[in-house]
Amino acid sequence: MATAGGASDISLNGGFPDLSDESVSELVSSIDRGGYGVVSHYLKQHELDQLHAFVEDTVQAAGNQYVCFTGCEDLAGTPLERMAKSPIFRRLCTRVYERATGNQAPDQPYYQILRCLTGSSSQQHSLRFHYDSYVLTALLPICVPEGRHSGELLMVPNTRSVRTWYAQNLIDKLLVDNPLTQLLLRRLAKAPSSHLVRIKLKPGNLYLFWGYRSIHTNEPCDPDKTRATALFHYVDPHTDSRLKRALRGSGPL
Repeated sequence: MATAGGASDISLNGGFPDLSDESVSELVSSIDRGGYGVVSHYLKQHELDQLHAFVEDTVQAAGNQYVCFTGCEDLAGTPLERMAKSPIFRRLCTRVYERATGNQAPDQPYYQILRCLTGSSSQQHSLRFHYDSYVLTALLPICVPEGRHSGELLMVPNTRSVRTWYAQNLIDKLLVDNPLTQLLLRRLAKAPSSHLVRIKLKPGNLYLFWGYRSIHTNEPCDPDKTRATALFHYVDPHTDSRLKRALRGSGPL
């Protein structure tokens, strides 16, 4: 799997790596070919240490159970807030999207999440295969457990195209999010040889993939350990859908 992040093609601007056009092209090719691309060492070690401490304090305050933040309001002063507001990070996402689709990136905000899996409740948030609602997913691991159960990212990459109509997207999601399909995918995940891509995450690296087009999930980790990942979802292709707005008004999708 190709990675980007060599000293020869990155300059630092505002604390985050600014990739060359060649590196962006390599990332897109890697995502198209193998399911994901990696920008190595996206965060500096002191930034990663700061986030690690933030996660530990947050999990402890929650009684060592699952914690999830949406947006960056509760992340003030952390590198995740700076990433969300960084024009360099935004430019990376925009260039990856535009290089892949040939379309100008729309002016949309990220859908940002910080997920902290730990304790007995973490099992409920693992091995739940799904499509994202956004074209590009940027995943930043913060805490990754050592050992056999490290919460690896599992993926069946690029199984569909970006749908023209939201109704088509909704049908795709329903076909995946049902007990029979979930059972089959979990069995596939346990098979010694399967078509799933297994990605062992490294804290501080940035992983990019087509979350909208790829069926994916995370494996569980041991309940006495913590798996924390930050997610930046970018470009909802159905943001103007009347059907989507109507369904949101009537309850959860």
